[in-house]
Amino acid sequence: MTHTPLRIIKEQMCEVGRRIWQRGFCAGNEGNHSVRLGPDRFLCTPTGMSKGFLTPDDLVVVDGNGAGVFFSAKGRKPTSEIKVHLAIYEKRPDVQAVVHSHPPHATAFAITGVPLPGGIHPESELFLGEVPTAPYATPSTQAVAENVASVIGPQTNTVLMANHGAVCFSHELEDAYHKLEILDNYCRILLLARPLGPAQTLTPEQTQALQQLKQQFQP
Repeated sequence: MTHTPLRIIKEQMCEVGRRIWQRGFCAGNEGNHSVRLGPDRFLCTPTGMSKGFLTPDDLVVVDGNGAGVFFSAKGRKPTSEIKVHLAIYEKRPDVQAVVHSHPPHATAFAITGVPLPGGIHPESELFLGEVPTAPYATPSTQAVAENVASVIGPQTNTVLMANHGAVCFSHELEDAYHKLEILDNYCRILLLARPLGPAQTLTPEQTQALQQLKQQFQP
C-alpha cells in the first residue's frame, strides 16, 4: 500500500502515460497502467483514451473486482485490461504498480514466439531477469489474466504476452515503467545484433557475479 498522496500518484500516472506515448510503446488508445492504493482499491487508466493526453481527472479508482468503479471524476470506465492488473496484484502482494503496453521490439518477440534469451546483456540480467511468455488469449478476457498469472514466479517482473505485447510490474510505478524501457531496448539490441552474428553469452562466472550484484538493487 502506498503512502504517497493521491494527487501525486495521479500526476505520476499521467506522466508515465506521456512517456509511453512519446516512446512509441503504444498507438492510438493502446496500453494501460495502474497503481495499488490500498486494500481493494486500485487507480487505473481509463478505456478508450490515448495515454499521451491523460489528466488526473481521467483516472479511475476501482475495487478488487475491477467492475466496481469506486471513483471517476469524469465518469470514465476503467481499462478493459484491468483483469490482467488485478490478477498480477493477487498473485504477487508485493507488487504496487503494473504497466501494460506494446513496445515494438519486445512485441516482435511476442508475436514470433521467440523466447527472450538470457545471459547476454548485464542490464537485462540485473533489472529484468528471466522473462517468460504467457500463452495467447483474446484481449480483455479473463483468460488473458489467467495466462499471465500462470507464468509469474516470485522473482518475475516482466512478461511477454504472445501475439499481444508486454506487461511489467514492480514496487512502484516509476520502476515498472523503467522495466518497460529496458525490455524494449534489450529486444532492440538483440534485433540489431542478429545480422552481425550470434550473440555472445556470458560465462557462468560472469552470470554469478551479476546475480551477486543484483542483490544490491533489490528494494
